[in-house]
Amino acid sequence: MLKPVEMQKIRIVALKSVLDELIKKLHELGLIEISVAKFNGLEQGRPLDYFNTVSEQLVRIRAIKNMLSGKDKNVDEHISNTNPIEEAKKIRADEELKSLSDEQIKIESDLNRLKDELKATKKLTSFSDINFSKLETNSVTYTLGSINSGGEIIGQVKEKLDKVLKLYNLRFAVVGAETVILIIHQKSEKVDEALSRFGFNKISLSSQVSTPLKAISTIEDERNSKEKRLSQIKQEIVGLSKKYYAKISAIERALTIEADRAEIASRFNFTASTAIIEGWLKASDFKHLEHELATFDGKAIVEKASAGHHESAPVVLSNPKPASPIQFITQNYSLPGYYEIDPTMIYLFTIPLLYGMIVGDVLYGVISIFIAKFMMKKFSSSSTMSNIARIWYYSAFPSILFGLVFDEWAGLSHFHLLEVLEKWGVVDLASFGIHGPFYAGISRVHQLPLVIGLTAIVGLIHLGLGFILGAINEWHHSKKHAAAKIAWLGVEIGGALAVSSLLLNMLSPAIGNIGLGLLVVSVIILVLTEGVVGVLELPGLAGNVLSYARIAAIGVVGVILAEIINEFLIPLPQQGVLAFILFPLFIIMHAVNAFIAMFESLIQGGRLNIIEFKSKFLKGGGKPFEPFAVYIK
Repeated sequence: MLKPVEMQKIRIVALKSVLDELIKKLHELGLIEISVAKFNGLEQGRPLDYFNTVSEQLVRIRAIKNMLSGKDKNVDEHISNTNPIEEAKKIRADEELKSLSDEQIKIESDLNRLKDELKATKKLTSFSDINFSKLETNSVTYTLGSINSGGEIIGQVKEKLDKVLKLYNLRFAVVGAETVILIIHQKSEKVDEALSRFGFNKISLSSQVSTPLKAISTIEDERNSKEKRLSQIKQEIVGLSKKYYAKISAIERALTIEADRAEIASRFNFTASTAIIEGWLKASDFKHLEHELATFDGKAIVEKASAGHHESAPVVLSNPKPASPIQFITQNYSLPGYYEIDPTMIYLFTIPLLYGMIVGDVLYGVISIFIAKFMMKKFSSSSTMSNIARIWYYSAFPSILFGLVFDEWAGLSHFHLLEVLEKWGVVDLASFGIHGPFYAGISRVHQLPLVIGLTAIVGLIHLGLGFILGAINEWHHSKKHAAAKIAWLGVEIGGALAVSSLLLNMLSPAIGNIGLGLLVVSVIILVLTEGVVGVLELPGLAGNVLSYARIAAIGVVGVILAEIINEFLIPLPQQGVLAFILFPLFIIMHAVNAFIAMFESLIQGGRLNIIEFKSKFLKGGGKPFEPFAVYIK
């Protein structure tokens, strides 16, 4: 659990005569990540001969599928037992579909044009007595358009036209917020220029437009005809979809598999008669692969191989199912290297622990459980949100635990909460012999220095664990780097003891001197192992420790918000009807505050784990294991 799954590099030597069958077998097994083989003097691999044909048919089939409409329901089972290339060639729907698709695009374009023409023509219904097709002669023309203003602007337009035109006829009609203007005049280029200052929007009519009403009727007839044809085209495409979609989907899948198999050969090396395949698999799967290849009667042999000096094995994480949301974080934010510790199980405890310290409220922890449960159900189809909700769920229980430590119940102490319930007649404290609080919790508001000190200790322990894990990671790789991690641990412990004793007078001077000595020795080791750069990073360690103060700071803000809600919104019996009005608002505001606390706690707790803590032991950069396997979506 604390290390990635053990991997084994393997090498397969096979005769070319069984290569197609071998590739198929490896693809179906899905055990090996096939890497690029590199042997001096051997022929570098290339895709199998049928790769281009498969690719060509796959592109064509996908194009057909994209033009069809439907869902991948029933897949023809016989496709997997026949030649998918030949099956693809039998599908000739692409020509018909292309014709229908081209016609559909043209009709949709025409409908958009007709929509614009209809909108413009409907503005001219006030000019129903005019035949626009007869307005244009050799010497006379007309200008038609609209101005976004009422009819009062016409006087200004006429005044301007009087200056640029000798003879003209002006007509206008107010249509909604626009004024449609028709000017019949001698041919001149000055009209558009004269009207531009009024924000004139010119309307262009087809030469076939006669009277507006006839034009509207013609346009609507044409639009109805085209919409009818568009509907027919869509029905024809639906018909073709019902006929071909399932089969095309099956062919696409089969061709995808064949393309993968043909392309993978480019990673092999070849001699005149053999193929050499290298890759990685889980060490536990080696015997199974060996057994499967025994069916080739010695024509395909697998053996264990040694990894090159600069070659790193792919990474597979294996943790218990309850840790899956934390493993999701590990995989997506910093996959450990093959020889590094897998931090998933550590995060499983530290992320909820820091989260609980920040929320630190019993009732908010209970609210967190319900919110997390709701989100787990609501976002069950979203991997990211589902995992975040499960982390919230796990973290709710430490929140309840720390709520007991801090004696916080939605911003109230346990005794204050009992007093409120007593006022509502829910409990009778005297009858139970309760005359005061059961215990005094740590008040985050009134004992803030203590809480900050405790969070600093938590930070020191957390970072110290990181340095220890870092030393373990480096031990088999570089003793020098492992010693540097131990030196950092010494700096942390020595510095903490020295500051606590010599500056804060919390410990005896003798302990402070021991801490100071440990600090000096550790710094010397740092200089010897990491050079001057290591010393320059010392302030960064102090900053990392102080970062844990955010646990106290954010927690106190949440407490203060809860107390403000209680101060103004807590419902009490003496308030009468107002209490019943305040009650739902009181619940909602605390639920919102709890959600904010959940969100902030996850962000800040996650940051302390994934940045401050992780940086002390995990370099990351692991390559995920991607086996050559058949994936049917």
